[in-house]
Amino acid sequence: MDLTELQTQIEREGFPPGTRVTTRSEPGGQVFRVTRGDGEHGLEILLPGEASKMYGEGPSLALVLGRLRERAETGLPAAPAPGVYVREVFVGD
Repeated sequence: MDLTELQTQIEREGFPPGTRVTTRSEPGGQVFRVTRGDGEHGLEILLPGEASKMYGEGPSLALVLGRLRERAETGLPAAPAPGVYVREVFVGD
């Protein structure tokens, strides 16, 4: 998925004002991060490459973004250290 398409999907998800969603690749998959404006609260979800292949890129991305939005709405955990956030791993069902 190209960055423009990804940004469109992020915007469509309806994240609360003051939150920011970023993504980066790392060995084994894609990391999606949502942070609140101050950066002192946030959450990451690792979408392993295998899960993306198994469920399809679009459906996997929609589930990950939905989970990040839900957590942003209910309250993001405090970062244990600057730039370090709690990480969950998307495993599907």
